[in-house]
Amino acid sequence: MRSYYLPPIVPVVALVLMPFLPFVNSSGLWLGLPKMMVWGAFWCLMFTPALLLSERLLSRSGEED
Repeated sequence: MRSYYLPPIVPVVALVLMPFLPFVNSSGLWLGLPKMMVWGAFWCLMFTPALLLSERLLSRSGEED
C-alpha cells in the first residue's frame, strides 16, 4: 500500500467506529453538544488536513519517479 493512501484512513476509521465506541455513544455533552455530534464534526474537519498530507505525499512521490 502506498504511503499517500494512509492519512485519510484515520478519519474514515474514526467515523465508521463512532457508533460502537462506548465513550462516544453515551448520554452526555461535550462543549454543550451531544458527544456523537462533536466526534463526527471533528473527524469530518480532520479530512481536510489528511487529504492535504496525502496530496503532498503523492506529489513528492511523483517527483522521485
